[in-house]
Amino acid sequence: MTYPGGKNGAGVYQTIINNIPPHRLYIEPFLGSGAVMRNKLPAQSSIGIDADERVLEGRWHGFEIPNLSLVHSSALDFLRSYHFKPDVFVYCDPPYLAETRRGHHRRIYRCEMMSREEHEELLDVLLLLPCMVAISSYHSGLYAEKLSAWRAISFQAQTRSGKSATEWLWMNYPEPAELHDYRYLGENYKKRQDFKRMRQRWMSKLRRMPAIKRYAMLSAIEEVFSDHTGKNACGGSPITNSDSR
Repeated sequence: MTYPGGKNGAGVYQTIINNIPPHRLYIEPFLGSGAVMRNKLPAQSSIGIDADERVLEGRWHGFEIPNLSLVHSSALDFLRSYHFKPDVFVYCDPPYLAETRRGHHRRIYRCEMMSREEHEELLDVLLLLPCMVAISSYHSGLYAEKLSAWRAISFQAQTRSGKSATEWLWMNYPEPAELHDYRYLGENYKKRQDFKRMRQRWMSKLRRMPAIKRYAMLSAIEEVFSDHTGKNACGGSPITNSDSR
C-alpha cells in the first residue's frame, strides 16, 4: 500500500536529516517504518513510540540501533507525560491531515488521526515542548496557522505510486549552524553524491598522512572553528596549552 508522506522516497529522509541539529536524545512519537531514525546517525539514546503494537513487534523486531527504546503508547500520552530537556530532538511524522490526502475519506492506518480536532490537539502539545521539534506534513491552513512562528521548508517528494507531492517540514528552531549528521549534505542526488565523493577523498588523504600531519590539519581546523564560533570543531572550548597537560 502507498502511504501519504512516506519518508523512504529519494531525497526525503535526506532533506529532513539535513535539518536536524545536534542532540543527545532522539524521539519519534509516530514511529511507523522510521525511515529517518533508521538512516540518521544514532543519538546517545533514541525512543520510538507507536500506538500500533504490531508495528513495534513486526518492523522493529531485531532491528539494532544503539540504546533504542520502543514504547507502545499513543503519541499524545507520551508527549504529555515525558520530561523533556533542551538537548532532546523530537521528530513528529503523524498520519497526515485527512483533507490533504488524495483519498481523504479512506482510513489507511490501524491507528489513524482522521479528525481536524486530533491534529489541533497534537499541535497544541508540540507547541509547548521545551526542546527541539520538527514536524512533517502536507500543507494545510491548520498547520500553517498553528505553526506560523516556526521555520518551514517545502520540497518535492515522489510517492510510491510515482506521483509528485510537496512535503513540508516545520521546525521550532532556526536554521542549524551545526548538524547531527553530515552524510547527506546536498539539495539533490547529484550534489549529495558529489559531497560524498569529496568526503571520501579527504578521508583517504588523511589516512595516508603521517600522524603528525593529521594532527597539524586538525589543529588548523580547530583554529578556523574557534575563530568563527569560540568553540572547537567538537563544540567545546578552544584547545589551549593548559588543556594539553
